[in-house]
Amino acid sequence: MKLHRKIAHITIFLTPIIVNRQIIGILGIIIVYAIFLVEIIEFVGFNALRVIFSIIAVSSFSLLLFSIFQNYWIRICGMAVYLLLLWTNVLHFRYFSSTMHLGTLLNIDFLPVLGSQMLVLIRWFDGFYLLSFISGIIFFKYSPQTSKQKSIHPILFFAGVWLLLQVFLYFAATQSPLNSAKKYNEPFTRWDIYKDMRFVSRDHTGSVLYFGFLWTYGVDLYRMNKKPAHAEPIPESNFSVHIPPEKQRNIIAIQVESLDKHVIHHTVDGKPVMPFLHRLTQESIYFSNVFAQHTSVGGTSDAEFCVLTSQYPLGHKGTFFAIGLEQLPSIPAILNRNGFTTLAFHGNSGSYFNRKRGLIGLGFQQTFFKDDFTITNPDKWHALKDKDFLLQVQQILSDNGSPYFAFILTLTSHTPFDLIDERDYVSDFDVEDPVVKNYLNSMAYVDSALEEFISTMQREDPNSLIILFGDHCANIHETEYKSYNIKGLEPIPLFILDQLNQTNDEILIVGTTIDIGPTLFDYLGVEIPAFWQGKSLLDQQKHNNTFIYNSPYYFDTNGTMQKISDRSVDLEELYRIQKYIW
Repeated sequence: MKLHRKIAHITIFLTPIIVNRQIIGILGIIIVYAIFLVEIIEFVGFNALRVIFSIIAVSSFSLLLFSIFQNYWIRICGMAVYLLLLWTNVLHFRYFSSTMHLGTLLNIDFLPVLGSQMLVLIRWFDGFYLLSFISGIIFFKYSPQTSKQKSIHPILFFAGVWLLLQVFLYFAATQSPLNSAKKYNEPFTRWDIYKDMRFVSRDHTGSVLYFGFLWTYGVDLYRMNKKPAHAEPIPESNFSVHIPPEKQRNIIAIQVESLDKHVIHHTVDGKPVMPFLHRLTQESIYFSNVFAQHTSVGGTSDAEFCVLTSQYPLGHKGTFFAIGLEQLPSIPAILNRNGFTTLAFHGNSGSYFNRKRGLIGLGFQQTFFKDDFTITNPDKWHALKDKDFLLQVQQILSDNGSPYFAFILTLTSHTPFDLIDERDYVSDFDVEDPVVKNYLNSMAYVDSALEEFISTMQREDPNSLIILFGDHCANIHETEYKSYNIKGLEPIPLFILDQLNQTNDEILIVGTTIDIGPTLFDYLGVEIPAFWQGKSLLDQQKHNNTFIYNSPYYFDTNGTMQKISDRSVDLEELYRIQKYIW
């Protein structure tokens, strides 16, 4: 009898929440949140339980908020912001495989160019986000308000449920890591593990799943503005690497936008997409096991930072927005001390990803961006096609004295791969999927542009040394073409082109973009700075573990791929740079 009375009592004070029309509006939010989670979290095994827990927690918290805030306009505005947050994060995840960091908003100058890229990412079921908002407009409008006295009971009930869920999370989410710590005799308590999950964890998507956007973005904001604790000064010997005059040469580094390793071998009806780069795999020193270091907040600029500093990227904000770049022993900083002229070139605005300030901070003496070139397409954001861009770069370098280090960033093959018109096609690859068609034709154009530029530079200066590599993959996963096979591992090509060395070799050692600097210095026969985190891919000796930022996989000392969750490995080196820049 007492149980029946308790149930009746609970029903009475929950009735204002659960029997009126607003529950349909709330249900729309929950359904969309479930769709969001299933897309960003692999719904298998323990992850399925994580998704279910998150949906229950959000449902409880939503009912709590709707018990507290009964004003129609507050509800609609709050719902609009939340649904927009879900949708923008799922679009971000489709491209970057991560939820959107708060630091991504620092790249606000890039927002005007995202419209056409978003069209590539939108799916038909995104309409549920809009339908959920419409249902809220309809059903919240006619929901009767509850008196303050009657709303106290639902507020206490849902607050209690939510707090119980947090206690459950504390034990459930920490149990597996605690068992692992005991297995490997690591001195971690349950509270240590939970603190790491809440305050230190670098798994942004996991933080959103467990703790929600408000908490996760609060931690993002803290990290963006946190000045690192005292770190040991970087020894002067890292900056004063000596390059003898006989080893000094003009060095040209070309970073190619969205250059997959697969595309240089791809054919359509037997016709190669990139015949020049495909030929270079047989006529140069070619590294076929290199992977991109790529975060969502740094985008392409992560590749530049990793190559030039041999450090992992920051991760929580674009590295070129950081303070302290000038204290790092970067390639341009070292070459400046050896009498080189250091130049950086990009056909886009220097404000995107804060590139101009970042590259100057790393030591480049001269930088050339969109406004420094003769513009051929003033009405388009990319302004300059690669052939026009590289021709002007070639003219600038021809007038420059030796030795120099030129860092060149291409642009035409940028997402959504529609930056050239069909009249610019060098080969019309007619495939069914429009994104694949645009990508293949863009890469064919870039291949032709690179052939013209490299041939000219080698003819003008046979002593020049050219390295060419991709920044990251194109992130295409269609039947007709796939950028990569394993999510979290983006294979990119790396070439060393040297007319003074007729050795043609394919190097199979596993590496990433942080290894390009050490490989270059090793090839020149000069000392590799001890501060650098990368390794020379020319060194056949066994190496340390090779990690890829934000990837669930790594390569062990034998070059064998392993899953991080299956091993006890120290990942702290991935975050070492946070001690020196902020």
